[in-house]
Amino acid sequence: MYLLPDDAWAYEMTPAARDRGRMSLIVLIPDATPDDGPFTPKGSTHARVVLEEGNLPWPVLSRFLQSVDSSGDIVDDELGEVVGDLSLSCNTWRFAGRSFEVNSYYRCDHDCWCYEIYETNSANSNNEYLEVRIPDLQPVGGSFAPAAAAQVMMRAQGSWLVPWPVFRHFVNAISSSGDIIEDLPARG
Repeated sequence: MYLLPDDAWAYEMTPAARDRGRMSLIVLIPDATPDDGPFTPKGSTHARVVLEEGNLPWPVLSRFLQSVDSSGDIVDDELGEVVGDLSLSCNTWRFAGRSFEVNSYYRCDHDCWCYEIYETNSANSNNEYLEVRIPDLQPVGGSFAPAAAAQVMMRAQGSWLVPWPVFRHFVNAISSSGDIIEDLPARG
């Protein structure tokens, strides 16, 4: 839908009333020509993601992002690039003068591998972050064995406004880490 106060096209995924604890996710794409003609998306560096506290299954997130990506409303403008990867357990990513810390670690209390991101130079002190939890199929011992994507959960803490390129880079980095397994092989 088009949001007049923001002069932006919005893709919203909000939980049904019965789905308490589900994360709300909105992608806002500003209109480059709000007072003149049809919607013309500004470049991707201007798009942002609004996250409201809760959980979201990875397959639902993936399908939502495919819908947004295939809309043609996200236009790469190459004005800002996210600098950072998941090569270390603690990384600093930079985008448009903002700094984000990205961590990956094992959480024994939940028997899962976690990826988390939060902004380091934010004036907001509400402990807002985003994490992805990948359950371990062998929590008692051995190396980490990721569960199928259907069991992976994204969790937002607080209410956070994240630049689209940072959010997408985070999701893409996790997707390409090898820890998201779409289907587990049949056991025989």
